[in-house]
Amino acid sequence: TNLTTTLTQWNKFKPKTLRSYVREIALDMLSLKNKFINIENILKKPRVQFLYIHHVFDDEIESFEKILIMLSKYHTFISYSEAVNKICSGNIDKAYISISSDDGFKNNLSATKILNKYNIKGCFFVNPDTIGLKDFSKIKSFCKTRLYCPPTEFMDWNDIEYLIENGHEIGSHTIGHINIAKTDIRTVEENINKSYEILTKKTGNTCHFSFPYGRFFHFKKQAYNLVFNAGFISCASAERGCHISNNKKIKLNNILIRRDHIICNWNINHILHFIINNSINSSFKNNFYPIDCD
Repeated sequence: TNLTTTLTQWNKFKPKTLRSYVREIALDMLSLKNKFINIENILKKPRVQFLYIHHVFDDEIESFEKILIMLSKYHTFISYSEAVNKICSGNIDKAYISISSDDGFKNNLSATKILNKYNIKGCFFVNPDTIGLKDFSKIKSFCKTRLYCPPTEFMDWNDIEYLIENGHEIGSHTIGHINIAKTDIRTVEENINKSYEILTKKTGNTCHFSFPYGRFFHFKKQAYNLVFNAGFISCASAERGCHISNNKKIKLNNILIRRDHIICNWNINHILHFIINNSINSSFKNNFYPIDCD
């Protein structure tokens, strides 16, 4: 049972490609411009920025903490529900960041310890099918076919309870990490409803939903409406961007959240590049479901 326990092992399963190296060089060059602009003013621009992770292995803990410390210089950390409420109310008076995580790996407990240290509350999007999954062959198969990653241990219900006791939120990532765009709508509806029922019963309060794979082309408008019909109050993508206000209230079921994915061992300047770029290019229309993505 060779479960993945370090980022080094994870990276051996997913080695860098030529495209990855080119991307790093491009980001190095793009990050250089930060030396010639007033990044403090840009980063302190009133907005809500969602960041999300998948894993924090033992060899990522130090980097994760450094990222949080760096971001805290320019932002106020708030919970996921607070962030959603800020967008809905139009009351975005300064720069806010909300942290979330997808897929429910057990190593997220390491992230939780760092979040707790700084009194930061996260939202953990989980798949009920994998909560408490112990059979190595099933873990390996799920990770390979659904997550495209090496076999990695998942949280159990005791871990979920620990997160809740520490003030964190639990959200749905579908029952078993399905590609919603490639699934018939009746199955999607059953899946979303079932995930809401299971998680609400187990946690007492499940408010938020993020769809697997996260790009607009992995989703569809019918599914967006089903998320709110099921009882969730928010729906999130993994498209880069941030949220600003024009001081007008927005209905919960009109918002589609954008979140930026980060990996803890990324160059901090690269992470900053994405966040700065989001702030510079922020648009009120980013709050809504893009009409042309279906």
